[in-house]
Amino acid sequence: MRERAAIVFMTLNVVATLLLGGAIAYEFGHSDQATASGPATAGVVAGQGYTSSPAGGSGTATPSSGATSNTAAPIGGSPSGAPVASSRVTPRGHSASGAKTSSGGKTSAGGKSSKPTSLGSSGQHAVSGGVITVGGIYDETGPVDATVERDTVRSYFNLVNAQGGVNGHKLQLIDCDSKYDPSSAHQCAQKLISQGVLAIVGWLSLSGEQSETPYLTGQGVPIIGGLGVPAEYQSPLSYPTTPSLITDGTALGTHAGQIGLKKPGVIFLNANFIQPVETSFLNALKAQGITPVDVEQVDATKADYTDIALKFQSAGAQSVAAFLDPFSYARLFQAMERQNWHPPVLGGGLDKASANAQYDSGCGSSCAVFGADSATPMLEYLDHTNTPAIAQYLNAVRTYYPGQYNALDTYTTYQWLAAEVFVQALKNIGNAPVTRQSLVNALNGIKNFNDGGITPPFSYAPGNHDPLHCLQWIHNTNGQWRTTSGWNCFG
Repeated sequence: MRERAAIVFMTLNVVATLLLGGAIAYEFGHSDQATASGPATAGVVAGQGYTSSPAGGSGTATPSSGATSNTAAPIGGSPSGAPVASSRVTPRGHSASGAKTSSGGKTSAGGKSSKPTSLGSSGQHAVSGGVITVGGIYDETGPVDATVERDTVRSYFNLVNAQGGVNGHKLQLIDCDSKYDPSSAHQCAQKLISQGVLAIVGWLSLSGEQSETPYLTGQGVPIIGGLGVPAEYQSPLSYPTTPSLITDGTALGTHAGQIGLKKPGVIFLNANFIQPVETSFLNALKAQGITPVDVEQVDATKADYTDIALKFQSAGAQSVAAFLDPFSYARLFQAMERQNWHPPVLGGGLDKASANAQYDSGCGSSCAVFGADSATPMLEYLDHTNTPAIAQYLNAVRTYYPGQYNALDTYTTYQWLAAEVFVQALKNIGNAPVTRQSLVNALNGIKNFNDGGITPPFSYAPGNHDPLHCLQWIHNTNGQWRTTSGWNCFG
């Protein structure tokens, strides 16, 4: 094992780049929860988009045709033209009963829980004309593009809608563009509340989740999914579908010692949630006897990392540890290439297909991503494309949003699971009225949720939720990511 290593770390992206063949079919629902079924068709309710007003504006959002995907007609081929599974894809059923939850209402960042207002009949406008409407806030414009998370949620909703919906209801996602701006994210939250959405499902707003989680849940709006920022583990109305970023930091710092990392230069994204994540990572490094030679913070808008690469080399770094978004990695690696500096890489966010195309810019086996080690809280797609749960996920996105297929990663998987959890809760409500209160009761009743092995089974209960703590190690061999461990659990 080489002593030089580079950690490039941002909550762990896992990408789907292999293509599927054959039809994937699962039973949707349980035998005691009848749901109409039928062939997948175009024209199913999928969503409506909004864009927030400019900062300092009225706080209202306006319809945005660019953010409105609605339902795409099933496409018979992938972007590469390879064959895909049948366009008739059936959502899986889930086991959601049994063992006692282990979450215990703990928080992950030591903060106070937000205190929601009475749920009562709030969200009453969310169910109308046989359609259940939920909301999502996404950084759709700016330095981060989270439209793939939005379209992943809609892909699952399209799957469900094509089979008749849930208990006679179709599903719709209203999205709002937070523009990588906290003020815009707050405007989006206000707009979605005014729209009376039932819940927030599968959102990803790097700029907004930390601040808007307590605001939304304080208004009685449940949140399912998200990036894993600390605030999402501090409210009884937030239901994460991923380990927290704090857990990710501990895991990656621990793995650094296992692979013999030495003298890293460390770089973190400057975000409003990053401090406890940075602390967890640096503490884990210290526990492994690893001392960074330098620690830096950068903005997501940073265009050139040459100064960082030079600074780390001058400090004697044998590795680079970076907590960045996937869109910044290419700029970091390009700066390393210009300096002819090719340390291997340890961390997450390295196996997003669209980003990997930029990582390998003619450097061949000397590319920073070659020989890298990483970790993921979800099954690594390159090793598990024949796993039915992953095959269904990839096929659905490739069918309904083929242009997003190569942008899939672990973040999109979080939101796919969020959509699955939401649908499971709706199914558990049965024929009773669908309100925020009945949704929360159903979510708190989910036990041993089985997502087909994408994660270990997890449960929710009343109180704060922190249900997932496990990751798997992966290694890049000649440009291909391979799983090198089972589940490694922390906390």
